[in-house]
Amino acid sequence: MDNIHNIIADRARTHGDFEHVAKMSQNLKHTIKSTRAFNDLDYYMAESLEQIAMKIARILSGNCFDKDHWADISGYATLVVRQIERVEMDRLITEQVGESNNWANKQNAPDAPEEA
Repeated sequence: MDNIHNIIADRARTHGDFEHVAKMSQNLKHTIKSTRAFNDLDYYMAESLEQIAMKIARILSGNCFDKDHWADISGYATLVVRQIERVEMDRLITEQVGESNNWANKQNAPDAPEEA
């Protein structure tokens, strides 16, 4: 049990007081969720923003010079960028396959009967 107390004390030095972090994090998340744009976000965007809000709360409540907080924010943003790039690539491939299929269908279509 001493180990968990040591971990909690260590986190308080880097992350700040848990109650203060939790309140600030929840307030930031509420602000994010109350925007009109929030409903347009994909699940991974919403999750990343919520995680970033928690990291911001830790920066403002704890040790703002702890590089891990800043690196984590960068990491969550990078994960969103990667997912957006995957979605864009999938869309481009789907469009190209569709165009290729349309071209192939036109090439293989029987000739239209001649009108008399």
